[in-house]
Amino acid sequence: MNKEYMLSDYTVIHHCFKNVHSIGPEIFFNNPCIGYLKRGCAKFLYNGKTFYAKAGDLVYIAYETKYQSIWYGSPEVEWYLISFDFASKFSFYDYRFQILKNYPSEIPDKIYEAYGESKLRSVSYFYMLLDDIYKKMEKSPSIKSCSSIEPALKHIEENYNKNISIEALADLCHMSKSTLFAQFRRVFGVAPVVYKHNVMIQHAIDLLSNTDMSIEQVSREVGFSSSNYFRKIFIKLTNKKPKEIRKG
Repeated sequence: MNKEYMLSDYTVIHHCFKNVHSIGPEIFFNNPCIGYLKRGCAKFLYNGKTFYAKAGDLVYIAYETKYQSIWYGSPEVEWYLISFDFASKFSFYDYRFQILKNYPSEIPDKIYEAYGESKLRSVSYFYMLLDDIYKKMEKSPSIKSCSSIEPALKHIEENYNKNISIEALADLCHMSKSTLFAQFRRVFGVAPVVYKHNVMIQHAIDLLSNTDMSIEQVSREVGFSSSNYFRKIFIKLTNKKPKEIRKG
């Protein structure tokens, strides 16, 4: 078998929990993963955008993907998580984070059911799944072309709670402001400020979920000028109020 297609790692986990659950601030996967949502719904903050998944959707999380997720159950969330890796580390690297809507549950169910009895049989079903989804997913060659704005991305991620001017970001990338805007739009589909807001909200979700800090304290900690503006951006990106995350 071609090394590109050989699995070097393979794990199937069944997750189930109630109400709201968040993962972040920026999960970084060393291996690609596939999630299949059986019950509930989820929101993913990734590359300046918010993506939505519901029961019956398949989520492909590529190698080296950074994201924040919020999971909602009524009352439960249930999903399969398949973590895997290829012997050739960058096999299928052009397939990045994406969601396949209304994906049939037959193969994901077989993968999980067989995993506890025969991993070889489970792997055979998994290869069937990969064969199918790679035909349906879109490649993202633009990911390879974001190196020109990599200094700006790194600066935003390291200084998300500080004031950052567009001029400073453009200077770091040795380009004009208009070129910087165009590059962000081309690669991520959003302006630099929206990308920064996304990173700020990712960290805010983590603080709301894992600390006793007040909403006002969280707002200041992640760099918003006022708690009202924080609430506005938070609702815009997550469709939830900060206090609803705190309840989880």
